[in-house]
Amino acid sequence: MSKRAMGHSKTGTLLAMVGAATISLGALAGCEAPDWENPDYVAKMLKDGESAEKSLALENLRKFPEDRYSEVAPALVEIYMAGERDAKDAMSYLVQWRVSEAVDAYIKEMETDAAGYAGAAAEALGILDHRAAVPKMIAALQATDNNERKQGILRGMARMSDPQMVAPMVELLKLDADNFPIALHAYACEILGNIGQENPGAVNEEARDMVVLGMFLSNNTNQNTNRECGLAAQQIGPTMVPHLVKTFNGEHQAVNQLLLKYNQGPDYAFPANQAKLVSAIRLGSMRAPEAVELFMADLKSEKSAPEALSGRQSVSWRLKEGNATDEMILALGDLGNPQARELLEGIVGVEFVNDEWDEITDGLIELQLRQDAATALARLGDRAALPALMEMAKKGVIVDLEKRFVMLAQNGQPGKEEERYQFNWMVAQAYAMLAEAEQRETYQGLIDATDEGGLKEKYKSFLPAFDVAAECGGAGDAAAQAACYGTKVEDENEIVRAKAAYELSRLPAEVASPVVAEALSTQNLETRELLTFAGYRVATPALAEAVGTLLEEEKGRSNDAARRDRNRLKLLHAYALRSSQGSAQAAE
Repeated sequence: MSKRAMGHSKTGTLLAMVGAATISLGALAGCEAPDWENPDYVAKMLKDGESAEKSLALENLRKFPEDRYSEVAPALVEIYMAGERDAKDAMSYLVQWRVSEAVDAYIKEMETDAAGYAGAAAEALGILDHRAAVPKMIAALQATDNNERKQGILRGMARMSDPQMVAPMVELLKLDADNFPIALHAYACEILGNIGQENPGAVNEEARDMVVLGMFLSNNTNQNTNRECGLAAQQIGPTMVPHLVKTFNGEHQAVNQLLLKYNQGPDYAFPANQAKLVSAIRLGSMRAPEAVELFMADLKSEKSAPEALSGRQSVSWRLKEGNATDEMILALGDLGNPQARELLEGIVGVEFVNDEWDEITDGLIELQLRQDAATALARLGDRAALPALMEMAKKGVIVDLEKRFVMLAQNGQPGKEEERYQFNWMVAQAYAMLAEAEQRETYQGLIDATDEGGLKEKYKSFLPAFDVAAECGGAGDAAAQAACYGTKVEDENEIVRAKAAYELSRLPAEVASPVVAEALSTQNLETRELLTFAGYRVATPALAEAVGTLLEEEKGRSNDAARRDRNRLKLLHAYALRSSQGSAQAAE
């Protein structure tokens, strides 16, 4: 055969092969040209196509419209449940889509991790609130030794609030935080808190005790679960108070043993009174009425380290005691019980601190405690404290601090007046935050009697508080006043913003709560912190809903200030959710 003839033969064979392939593809597609950009075609191939076409359909699901997920989810479930070669790809879509048609597939994946998505499948079950799966989630959690899978399953459980989860969470909190990921303990507290928010009676005595213990858990990389377990306590509510009081009094043996284990040299950073500090913070954030007498009794006692302590251990105890003392002072203002006024006035004064607390104070600590007592009086809201505040604004002295500035002046290096008289102007600020418009004349007298230029100017900077009090305080009834203060929350002057937040906290909840709920959306986090304080005073279910919406809207923020703000909002949210159930909860 000639070369030309041979070439013609090869060409004919090739054309025949191409033709056969075309006929074959046409037959597979039912004489329909592939159209992978068309959702209808993708859905059809996924449900009815051959194996190769299903694989191509899976590849083209990335752009599939969300409103049609449910249409093709059964086909993906079938591919996964049959263990076909594309099972992993099918599950990868299902765990992203989180559709109810796939719950059986999610359960199987959670139990087997066949496609490597056990955690994501459990989370999908939680998002779908598929509570029928809870027993299987618990079984899967307990069956695996893989801590990554455990955390994935816990993420799913954290989306639901089922009492069946209480006992398994207690067991997680018993795990050694150094030998198991502390994230397990954090999730356990989160889940117990969610259950307690919905059904506080489901969280039993042991679980409540373990939540308190969880506030103290730490690992060898200094990670801890104080925030998660503290929020859980807030969510569970008043039934936590006896456990926290026991801890405050040093009677929670498991906490005591844990602190003893942690309190190692060279820092000795976990002295026994760490229990008092942490429980004081939580009792204050819960606005527990039982804390008033507890804190007042402690603040009236002498502050001295146990004789058995020496060196760094003694120093650590004193620092922790100072921190706890400060937290109790501020909490008495937050709690709002007028019974605390005289005690706080005494702390703002000079004799009480120097006589009783000499061992835990120096000039700077005394300054902190006494100026925070002034802030607490402003938060307390009892205007009978105004004379005591004015007296200290005029002549209050931090003796050790004054000696330091006298020495600096003698050495030719006089300090700034604003720093030297910080106590005076901070007490004056508290006075302005507490005062009504008619106290302006008294306050002006303070300014007129002040010779130091820097201090005089600092006093003047608080005058706008009296202006806004005159304008909004004279606006009409309580509703009109609340509306007026609400317009001041975004004022360019920080004193006006702060005064507005304080006064909103003193108005009836029925008029102030809607204003505070709306004002909380301010992006000024310092103002929002004060509005959060006001929110506790005027808490309602509607305010809780507004805070919940705000938390959802701002979920992506991650800097330190935003995290602190978010934690404050979560605590307020938990408190406000329970605001309409106070009497029922107290009876449980």
